[in-house]
Amino acid sequence: MSVGNDVVDLASPETRLDGLHPRFDERVFGPAERAALVSSPARHVLHWAFWAAKESAYKALKRVDPATVFSPKAFVVELPVWPPERGVAVGRVRHRGVTLALAVRLAGECLHAVATASIAPGAVLSGTGPAGDEASRAARELAAAAVARALGLDPRELTIDGRPPVVRRGGEPLVVDVSLSHHGRFVAFACALEAK
Repeated sequence: MSVGNDVVDLASPETRLDGLHPRFDERVFGPAERAALVSSPARHVLHWAFWAAKESAYKALKRVDPATVFSPKAFVVELPVWPPERGVAVGRVRHRGVTLALAVRLAGECLHAVATASIAPGAVLSGTGPAGDEASRAARELAAAAVARALGLDPRELTIDGRPPVVRRGGEPLVVDVSLSHHGRFVAFACALEAK
């Protein structure tokens, strides 16, 4: 299983829709996505949910096929129920014949998208947290703690390094696919653990 994630701080000045290039939506979103945006009473949130879903799917597919290119319009997002029920909207992202499962979580001003491409069965872990002073380190620590809990390990035994990130124990890579992200006040991760 391959996984990707993206987090958006909805209060960040970078997310102001009036600050985007006038043709941003046309270049990034397909016709169905643009139609959903026009009719949405929560356009700001849906806009960034679509964006985060595309980023997440790209990250998941890039792990499977390093030749994958991020062309946002080529990633087609389907979120049948929006806004999220109980904080989570489930859908899918299609890209050139591949369909990825999608979950978009909304908690206050933190929007977190996780896309998974099923290559093999396994468990998916994900979460968000505060960015603190060093967002990259905070994301790695958050992911390491979750992986350690799931595997019954001490989080101090784990390191996450590289690009794409690799989870290691004692310098040896573990069979864990991990995706890290940060934006504004938030960090996030998603991990796919191989089924035993």
